Amino acid sequence: MRMRWVQKSAPRFMMALIVLATSIAIAQSDDASKTQSDDASKTQSQVESLVLELDAPQLARRNAAEQAIFKLGSDALPFLPKDGTPLTPEVAQRLERVRTRIAKESAAAKVKKNVGDVRLGDAATVAKALEAISRDSGIEFDHSAEDETPIEPYSAALPFWHAVDYVLDQADLDIDFYASEGSTLTLRPRTENRSSRVDSAAYAGIFRLEPTMVTSRRVLTDATLSGMNIELEIAWKPDSNPVGITLPLDQIKARIGNGITIGPQEASGTIDIAPSNKLAMTTIQLPLVLPAGRPLEIESLSGQIKSMLPGDEKTFEFPLKLGVQTQTAEFVTVRLEEIRKNGPLHEVRLGVEYKSAGKAMESHRGWLLGNEIQVELADGTRQDHLGYELYRHNESGIGIGYMFDIGEAVGESKLIYRTPTAVIESTIDFVIQDIPLP
Repeated sequence: MRMRWVQKSAPRFMMALIVLATSIAIAQSDDASKTQSDDASKTQSQVESLVLELDAPQLARRNAAEQAIFKLGSDALPFLPKDGTPLTPEVAQRLERVRTRIAKESAAAKVKKNVGDVRLGDAATVAKALEAISRDSGIEFDHSAEDETPIEPYSAALPFWHAVDYVLDQADLDIDFYASEGSTLTLRPRTENRSSRVDSAAYAGIFRLEPTMVTSRRVLTDATLSGMNIELEIAWKPDSNPVGITLPLDQIKARIGNGITIGPQEASGTIDIAPSNKLAMTTIQLPLVLPAGRPLEIESLSGQIKSMLPGDEKTFEFPLKLGVQTQTAEFVTVRLEEIRKNGPLHEVRLGVEYKSAGKAMESHRGWLLGNEIQVELADGTRQDHLGYELYRHNESGIGIGYMFDIGEAVGESKLIYRTPTAVIESTIDFVIQDIPLP
């Protein structure tokens, strides 16, 4: 009888435990939500008090308040005064400065995270090594190499590209950027005479630079037409998505040896690159002055890479029936400027402006044309645009008209637009060693 009693009661006892565990989990979830809400309220109250202090009569108090808002970082941004709020000139200037510093810190943190440290540890096969890189970097690999291909373990941390090159050199593999997609790099067998990737490359943050060809010409009838070109492959970590890359020519310097240096054929200007969001690599021609004599190599080629890096992305939604609307998130302002009939279609005019982007944005605004944009109809279906026309551009943004087939009236449809909330310029130096000359 006692055994039968135990058998009948055990399920009830287990159910009681499950109910108790569920109750505890719900209570913990409620506590976590309440804690988050309390933290947000506390931050809001703190930010509002500090904003008032930005207008304090003492300079020391104003400086302290600005520094305190900055230390709160991105948590403070939702609670700062919105555009159009009446502010004194000094408060407006300090808030703009704080937003700029926070955005730069955020971008720097994102770059550092993207570069990352990869630890191969005791990985002794290509499969284990690539798995370690994927674990630490978020980048996947598609390859047909033998998984058990031996790799010499490497215990110290390496930047992403250095770790990739270290593994590919030992596995006799190379990267096929044209077959790669998204955050997945496609690997292929390396050609027979391919030089070491580690020895050939320079690493600069999210970038990998490798000279792939050197050609020279000597014009005997006009020495000013002589020169040397270095073909340079620039790759970036596939998930970093730079929106613009610039190489200032006045920063390029090639050391030949014996104290001799040469520079670009043009002493000023820039090489501007519009990166593709489908290809994590580009190739440029770097025109240098032809060195005297017959040197065997360039001992070092140094320069700078300036890149425009996107912040976190945000989706903006505009109900079309409301007409003109403006939304701001961090450093981007998106404005639905006009909706008008254009034959059987509707033209939706959209303005996108970035604060504090500087003149660097002027050379790299083309990436905005690739942002995701759709119209969602009342039934939930979405339509892509049928074409666009750029009708305004300046150093901080663009105005662009998109064509949509949404029927006779806009009704309950809404525009959905996705773009980064900030674009920050990053500058990093590079040095490429020992480039053989023809």
